[in-house]
Amino acid sequence: MSKSWLFYALALVVMLSACTSDPNKKKLGYLNRGEKYFKAGDYGAAQIEFRNAIAVDPKFEQAHYQLAETYLKLSYFNDALRELETTVSLNSKNSEAELQLADLLFAGKQYQQAQQLAAKLIAEDPRNVPAREMLGATYAATRDLPKALGEFQKAIEIDPQRVDSYLNLAAIYVSARQPAEAEGIYKQAAEANPKSSQARVALGQFYLSVGKMAEGEAELREAIELDPHAVLPRLSLAQVYLATGKMADAEKLCAELKTIAPDNPEAYRALGLFYIFTGQKEKAAVEFRGLSKSKPNDTTVKMLLINTLIELGQIREAEVINREVLKANPEDPQGSLFNGRILLAEGKYDQAQTELEKGLKGQPKSAAGHYFLGVAQNALGFPFPAKSSWAHALELQPQMTDAQLALADLDANSGNYNEALKLAGDALRAHPELVSAHLIRAKALLAKGDKKEGEPELQAALDRDPVSLPGLTMLANLRIAGRRSPEVLLRISKLVEQYPQNADLHFLLAAVYFNLRDLGKAEASAKQAIMLDPQRSAGYSLLGDIHAAQGSVENAKADLQAAIDKNPREVANYLALDTLYEKEGNWERAKKVCERAHEVDPDSPLVANNLAYLYLEHGGDVNVALSLALMARQKMPNSPNAAGTLGWAYYKLGAPESAVVQLKECAQKDPNNPLYQYHLGMAHMAARHFDLAELSLQKALRDDPNFPDAASARAALAKISKGPKS
Repeated sequence: MSKSWLFYALALVVMLSACTSDPNKKKLGYLNRGEKYFKAGDYGAAQIEFRNAIAVDPKFEQAHYQLAETYLKLSYFNDALRELETTVSLNSKNSEAELQLADLLFAGKQYQQAQQLAAKLIAEDPRNVPAREMLGATYAATRDLPKALGEFQKAIEIDPQRVDSYLNLAAIYVSARQPAEAEGIYKQAAEANPKSSQARVALGQFYLSVGKMAEGEAELREAIELDPHAVLPRLSLAQVYLATGKMADAEKLCAELKTIAPDNPEAYRALGLFYIFTGQKEKAAVEFRGLSKSKPNDTTVKMLLINTLIELGQIREAEVINREVLKANPEDPQGSLFNGRILLAEGKYDQAQTELEKGLKGQPKSAAGHYFLGVAQNALGFPFPAKSSWAHALELQPQMTDAQLALADLDANSGNYNEALKLAGDALRAHPELVSAHLIRAKALLAKGDKKEGEPELQAALDRDPVSLPGLTMLANLRIAGRRSPEVLLRISKLVEQYPQNADLHFLLAAVYFNLRDLGKAEASAKQAIMLDPQRSAGYSLLGDIHAAQGSVENAKADLQAAIDKNPREVANYLALDTLYEKEGNWERAKKVCERAHEVDPDSPLVANNLAYLYLEHGGDVNVALSLALMARQKMPNSPNAAGTLGWAYYKLGAPESAVVQLKECAQKDPNNPLYQYHLGMAHMAARHFDLAELSLQKALRDDPNFPDAASARAALAKISKGPKS
């Protein structure tokens, strides 16, 4: 009895094993689960299941096709293109896949390939209207308008009730600047399809495009009556209300859409997008938070929420939500792009650059991705890659104002003033109220010495934003240089009275007082700025400068340490703190501060140069010092200080001839610096150039008999005078 039981048990195990290992059943199981996820709108989970099915059977046409459909939903167009090509190669009779492939090829401007596919489909079925529309579109894109018109007219003859054919035909007339002909076709569409909401919407949108607002609104209202649940006419009518300033009506219409079409993404996202478009970001965040709970599988809603939170500066919440998105789909390029933006906001520029580059591999045509990559590169001190990234963003989105202004500002800072003026001017033509564009033009014009044109541009910026910190800073520098400090002091003081809670104004007032050496008032204003904005590191940096000027060294050190705590990536604060420690002879603390700065920014030549000299003079690995000095010299080829440090490193390493080359150059560039003359003299002495050593050492003592190494210089001269030549 027990043997029989064991036999059947083993047989059952074998049967179950055979079932679970059946490749056909496995792949169909994956496919069915993928289809369920797809229908539920969970495209991230769907793509995993379809991939699993393909892993079981790489020639599983249906899984490739479903995966392509999923990629299209996720806007992964390159991946969708690949899967559609595979689908068509596996089944040349899948006309639906071929048509979708033609669409993607057309979108990628591969018109010839799209045309060939459309022609093939028409040869197989001359009454294939979508294929004729695609063929017509390829002719239109390649400027063969007669053939394009012919294909769309044939499509209308085959199916007079198909609205898309009329709309495509009308669009050709619009692009050919023949509005009367276009209007006639739109009207034909409405007449041939009197119950079509789509036809009325198209006619209404055409009227809006030519400025006939009343006619457009009437057609859209007619479209809504024809189909009370249609989304597009309401969205279009909301745009009319926005254009005509009827904000409350537009908001009400967008809110109604959530009830009219609760499962249509375009409908339930409309209100949040309305808030974004009208600058009501807090309301947009509230709306998208609610939607992310009621529509948990809508990744687009989560992306909109993340974007809004980043713009609001609510980085922690954005990070949590983005982590959820990436957990569900670790390969989501949009998640990587948002992660890069979050890291940017946190000042983690290296990590931001890595994440943005990763995201752009998956979405290479993301203009925003290239723009933010440029921001990260520029913050890391790489202006040339940043310029390339911003230029690429503009290629992808020619009207991207942020990229235009970033390039313009970079050009203004690097001396390409004419290009900066052009780019900023282009931005102003599209957006005349842009304060930043006026400021960039002012900066470029004033740098060129053109005050006649530059000052009005600066005033134009301040007229639009009277409390613009960059604008007021530029004005302050201009007035101080022109010895008109009281004028700018009065202006900023009045603004402080008008806006007493504006930390920027108190900060600028402190800077002006500091420039005028009114240290008491400078200190009071800087403290007020810090009280209003305790997270801003610049306030502590300025207060540190003020306290140092007052002789309050301990307070200055505390201020600079506070500035470092608030913004650990700002190396200027480390250098300022290093200087204070050097002045009091605390070389160990100076080295530690400089080492920390080098960890924060290993590419900073100023930090590398300072740290190299500290190692050379106050204990450290001379070989490390040489490496640091070489990097500083390479990045600051015109700096006498960098040449001097490198020369002194060669001297310390026993390479006096190499030392002389570097030290001779720095002494020529700054001939009255006794330290450079002393170092050059010591290098000449080590190289046994005694006459030259004597001249350099004597000059060092003439320039300053009491410079820090004066005693060593005198000892060297005494040694030379005793006859080292022998």
